[in-house]
Amino acid sequence: MTTKLTLSVDKRVVQKAKRYARTRKKSLSEIVASYLDYISSQPAEHQDIDPEVLEASGHILPERIPDLKDPKFRYLKEKYLHE
Repeated sequence: MTTKLTLSVDKRVVQKAKRYARTRKKSLSEIVASYLDYISSQPAEHQDIDPEVLEASGHILPERIPDLKDPKFRYLKEKYLHE
């Protein structure tokens, strides 16, 4: 059974969230429901933010941080950041 939920969210956040949902071929309602289910099923001391939520909010996930010693990273850094 589903029920309607009304939220007040910054317009830019909604736009980014809709784009995120579209790229995942899911509705925004599905994304929100999945997140609410996830956080409500975690014990309070283990409630981490879902990686998909971090990604949607623009945070860099730990596994996506480049290895600073990687030659490809250094090359791209020099090419685009002129450092």
